[in-house]
Amino acid sequence: MNDALSIRIEWLDAPDVSAPELAATWARYEVWVGGQCVTQVETDDGTIRRSVYGSVYPLAEWIATNWWLLTAHVRPSAIDARYWTWANVDGYEWLAWHNLRGSGDGMAWPDLTLVPEGGMTRVRWTSDRAKVYRRLRFISAGDSWARSADIRDALATFVENVLDRLAEQDLLKTSLRDDWDAIGSADVDESEFCDAAARLGLDPYAVDQRLAEQIVELSSSLPEDLAGDFFDSADAGSLATAASWLAKSVGLAGRAAQKARHELGELWDVVGSVTGGTSDVERPWVTGYAMARAVRQALEVPVTQHLDLAPWVGRSTVSAPSAGIQGAVAVDSARCGMVLGGEPLSPVFGAARALGRALLRPAERRFILSAAHRDDERVARAFAAELLAPAAGIREMLSALGKQDDSALDAVARRYGVSPLVIRHQFDNQLAMHAAS
Repeated sequence: MNDALSIRIEWLDAPDVSAPELAATWARYEVWVGGQCVTQVETDDGTIRRSVYGSVYPLAEWIATNWWLLTAHVRPSAIDARYWTWANVDGYEWLAWHNLRGSGDGMAWPDLTLVPEGGMTRVRWTSDRAKVYRRLRFISAGDSWARSADIRDALATFVENVLDRLAEQDLLKTSLRDDWDAIGSADVDESEFCDAAARLGLDPYAVDQRLAEQIVELSSSLPEDLAGDFFDSADAGSLATAASWLAKSVGLAGRAAQKARHELGELWDVVGSVTGGTSDVERPWVTGYAMARAVRQALEVPVTQHLDLAPWVGRSTVSAPSAGIQGAVAVDSARCGMVLGGEPLSPVFGAARALGRALLRPAERRFILSAAHRDDERVARAFAAELLAPAAGIREMLSALGKQDDSALDAVARRYGVSPLVIRHQFDNQLAMHAAS
């Protein structure tokens, strides 16, 4: 049984249900994530149980319909997980593709959202404040990470189980079977197109012909090392603009690298001794923090002192819209250069992220700064925060100030020359949680 995600089914008879697919797949079901029961419910009489009754066909069909988005659409990772609830579906259309309640059909589904972030997938579920389904409410809440491969396997296993049940009931021709067969029979080119479309936040099977042709053309013309981040970042309605900006910016970033006074060789060696050339896939922030601490130590910069990145990251600009791309980075002659796009990204934090990506992958010579939180970007974000404002230094300064309110955090931010949001992020993720424990 898959501990990351398990959908447990006990098939039941449903003589009063008229729709054949629904009747054949009527069941008592439970959803478990990392050992926690997601489907724990409270009924109208106050009884608490772990299972829900209904047809699981709509859930299987929803998984098949949204398969590519569930496995490749990482853009929601840039949105604060507090908003990953079904109550926000009107403002965040993508929740219909990632939250189980998108299955609909009048069945009871937990308010659970799945968002892939590269090698790992985040699973977050929320309890109901009031009874919403047949006089019951889901009372479990949680937040978990699991390997994306394990989540895919669990979802596929569930769909296969439902299809087997349908076959046993002589229901061989269903829309679920058609959708699942289309996914399984997709060749390499079709799979690449579906992946690219999903990265853009599009249903691969509902893309108009003109846009589909544009995606195919860009998939073949974009450099392989930039294509993935491009489709994770670019505005779907402005792909040509984004591609044009990227082509200009990568060249300018290479020239901007010559403005950096220092080569990266020394820092590559330092970081390599910490990471061993790999990152912690399950806990990328750990890799980022370790890299940043090693760099500060090598540069002999105290944890309470501002670190100027100008000698390490050269900068340039492009006076054209970037259409969703936050920045382009190039490494030339062991020096790092960066061009920021029109997205709201601090130049200081952007430079730190660029340096983190460059140090993490010495063999890479160009890449995109993306709002999406795939593996390397998550490492780079943690690296940037810890490099610019070390948790140990924040702790020391807050102790000296004798308080931890907003005014104290703002004072620390001014000391480091960063946004107060960086200090708040560090405090919440490294200091507050440790203090609580």
